[in-house]
Amino acid sequence: LGQRVDRAVLAPRGRQGPRLTDLKVQTSSYGTAIPRVFGTMRVAGCVIWSTDLIETRQDGRAGKGQPVTTSYSYAASFAVALSARRIAGVGRIWADGKLLRGAAGDWKTQTGFRLHHGSEDQAPDPLIASHEADAPAHRGIAYAVFEALQLADFGNRIPSLTFEVIGDATPPRAGDVMRALGEGAIVGAGPDDPVAGYAASGDSVAGAVAALATMTGAWMVPDGAATRIGRATGAPLVLDPDATLREARLPVEAVPAALSLSHYDPARDYQIGVQRALGTGGGWREEAIELPVALEAARARQVADDLIRERERSRRSRKAVLDATAIAIAPGTAVRSDGALWRVTRAAVEGWRVTLD
Repeated sequence: LGQRVDRAVLAPRGRQGPRLTDLKVQTSSYGTAIPRVFGTMRVAGCVIWSTDLIETRQDGRAGKGQPVTTSYSYAASFAVALSARRIAGVGRIWADGKLLRGAAGDWKTQTGFRLHHGSEDQAPDPLIASHEADAPAHRGIAYAVFEALQLADFGNRIPSLTFEVIGDATPPRAGDVMRALGEGAIVGAGPDDPVAGYAASGDSVAGAVAALATMTGAWMVPDGAATRIGRATGAPLVLDPDATLREARLPVEAVPAALSLSHYDPARDYQIGVQRALGTGGGWREEAIELPVALEAARARQVADDLIRERERSRRSRKAVLDATAIAIAPGTAVRSDGALWRVTRAAVEGWRVTLD
């Protein structure tokens, strides 16, 4: 509630969707947004509970007749929220960038570990319940609990952790993710592109789905009380060949000479990768796009190529004047004119004429 008040009243931030840097640093702050993980993604999470450091004293002698020496070791127990939707499991875990748990579930440092998958009927964690009188169950939140993690390898402090969170057993389709985020407000078929991994967050649903729309070439279209997913696929409407057409072109400088696309690369442990596509026109500037989605390098390069080709095609705009039979054509509709595919961005009705941009 405090975060909503801050955003709406005190200091609107203008932030819409997730950013590439969001998943790197572990937090422990109140009001921190917890992402909804789809596919498989590496996330830092948010520490939601912890004990004080657990100190263990050990006395010993280096040898017979030697004085007694005392050594101390430290451990910590804590819980980390990972996803605001149910997950299938957790794979590898990194501590301060080094592997803490391998893909086979082998631990490099001694610790107890429990994973709560985020079901709506999960019970409170027994360790938290033994410390807190009214321990919450965090239903609907997937979280991990470490019990007595030994801290000697981390300078006797809780390390910064990142987790390979498996949100879905198989990579979901982009359209399914978009509709799940919309919770009934987003309708329409497709896109069918698989999503290797996505941690949805941000200030709005529109911002959360924008990355997936960019990846798939989709756009959002008002459809009554809902929003429909639009794509330049299927059977587009064919405009009357007798329509009055006026065409315009933006100058060549409007198209970037190159486009760089940043993304999470699963083959590099979800580190940020960059793919670059070159334009075919005479532009001089370079455009940089952050796409906070897990994409294989080859797929990310294809998306970069598609985006710069889309920029080149968007130099051309057209105004079509039709009769009243075209009154149902709404912005966002894909239409075919003179053999080319166009997207309607504006529709105006005046008398018996319909003008489409």
